[in-house]
Amino acid sequence: PHYKQRYESLKRRRGHKKAIIAIARMMLTAIYNMLSNGESFNQRLYEETQNKPVYILTPEQQFLLLAKRLGYSVAKVHDS
Repeated sequence: PHYKQRYESLKRRRGHKKAIIAIARMMLTAIYNMLSNGESFNQRLYEETQNKPVYILTPEQQFLLLAKRLGYSVAKVHDS
């Protein structure tokens, strides 16, 4: 269900082919981490991700978030 929801969201924004590739990459990353760390699938962690709301950010919000992550001080300027 988690990957299906992510696929549908990506499909609407980017198209079927890009969504399939993105989901495949997410799944392979999860599998790689489980194998390299010797961990098995944790149902509790999976359920926790299901309960989190999905937010779609505007391009402006994405830019501001990226700038903050890169260490820039960000403040909105209001037009007068």
